[in-house]
Amino acid sequence: MTKRDLEKERQEGGDDTELKVTDRRLFTADGRLRDGMEDSPVNDEPATRQAGPDLQAPGAEAGFERRPVNEPEGVDLTMLINAIWQQALIFLGEIAPPGTGKPEINLEQARQQIDLLDLLRVKCRGNLTNDEEELLDKLLYQLRMVCVERSKTPQQPPG
Repeated sequence: MTKRDLEKERQEGGDDTELKVTDRRLFTADGRLRDGMEDSPVNDEPATRQAGPDLQAPGAEAGFERRPVNEPEGVDLTMLINAIWQQALIFLGEIAPPGTGKPEINLEQARQQIDLLDLLRVKCRGNLTNDEEELLDKLLYQLRMVCVERSKTPQQPPG
């Protein structure tokens, strides 16, 4: 709305409130420091929002709280990783399935196991030990390389 529009509206009996503008710029249009700005302290730190109800941790309103996980005795994450890895190797034909003794290739199932390991890696990010993270990365790399190799000739199991 222009100044002329504001005055016209005021004359017609519209909004009687006045608009007050305060220029808080430190410098004039030609780049000189404004009068009275030398004495005023300048806060170079970015403004931070206070933590209000809209900035609470996710799940806080539902009563959830983040706690360290105590692993059950004799079981750890590497056992789960190895179980999924072995299933992927079976589906890639690297290991013969128990009972049949004959390796078979099922790339769709192998990719699903690889995706499960990758999902586990993504969902556990930040909560893995260095050893667990390194193990997951190495196994995923190995499985992906074998999967690429098998996808070239899916009919022939190794051996």
